[in-house]
Amino acid sequence: MVVELLGLALLVQGGGGLVNNLSGGSKSWFLLNYLDIPGVPHLAGHALLLVLGLVLVLGRKGRTRPKSGG
Repeated sequence: MVVELLGLALLVQGGGGLVNNLSGGSKSWFLLNYLDIPGVPHLAGHALLLVLGLVLVLGRKGRTRPKSGG
């Protein structure tokens, strides 16, 4: 449960921050927007958070599938 919540938080931070920066880049509640990082590494950081969140959410779902008895 905690891993899924962390993954979801990373998805929101990464995806939302990426969209925010691509559409204007205003200061918002996205964490990386408060760090003084230049353009491309800033966008790469948001993309990394997004991918890491996807891995945590989707990877966890893949491991918790019930086994078929057959």
